[in-house]
Parts: sequence; structure tokens; C-alpha cells
Amino acid sequence: MIASEKDLRLLLLAPTARDSGITTELLNGAGIETATFTNIDALVGALNEGAAAVLVAEEHLAGAAKAPLAAWLQRQPPWSDLPILILTRPGADSPESAEAWRTLGNVTLLERPTRVTTLLSAAQTAIRARSRQYQIRGHLSERLKNEQALRAADRRKDEF
Repeated sequence: MIASEKDLRLLLLAPTARDSGITTELLNGAGIETATFTNIDALVGALNEGAAAVLVAEEHLAGAAKAPLAAWLQRQPPWSDLPILILTRPGADSPESAEAWRTLGNVTLLERPTRVTTLLSAAQTAIRARSRQYQIRGHLSERLKNEQALRAADRRKDEF
């Protein structure tokens, strides 16, 4: 099973609409396909279609707001470990970022203002890691298919 285009896109929930536009332009210019969202529920809904990584501002993860994302992450299949890149306020020691880092799993904190090279490097690394996960998913699927074929052949042999 090969990763689709939707599987390799970065889902973005920036702090403001202006930041969203700038970040999307920057990422797209570097060859990173990006889908932007204005709220966490829409972003989580898009995760069901596939994604390479999530880039989200910590403001969108305050309190119970992160619950839909946390719930989605809990339901991931065993091969999956979705990378989450969190844009933090200066200082990167807010309660929101600390809580997200502890509870969301595969999290990278990026303090704002973020250098362009740092953002691009983190995004590309996350996408590369996710691409490997999709390769593992494909290998597991192929292995299961081969095991089923061997069992079927064994049954036919026994029936013969």
C-alpha cells in the first residue's frame, strides 16, 4: 500500500489567518503540500483522509480544545505515530505546550518567531518519518496478504 498525496500533506492550524497564508506559501514554495484549517475539529476531520504531520499553534491546544486531536491520536493503528509540530509562544514553557508535549506523543516544539530553515527542516523531517511509517504499513499489509495466501494454500492441500 503506497502513500497517497493526502497521506503526505502537512495539516496547518496557524495562530492567525495571516500567519496561515504566509506559512502555507513558505511550505508550498519548499515543495511541501499543505492544507490549512481554521479550527481543530476541521483539522482532526482531515486526519481521517491521511496526513504526514500536523503543524498547530499552541493557542489551539489550550484546555479541552486539544481533546479531539488527543482522541484521534489514541485511535491510531499500531504502525502510526503522527508527528505533531507545535508553534509555541516565546519561551516555550507555557502550560499548553507543556501539557501537549506530555500527552500528544510525537511532539516537536518550535518557538516563535521560528526561523524559516528551522520550520522547513522540522516539517521535512516529520514528513520523511511519516513516509517511513506508510512504508511499514505497506509491508505489514503485504505480509498479511501473503500469510492469508499461505493459509489458503495449506487448506487446499489438506482438502486434497
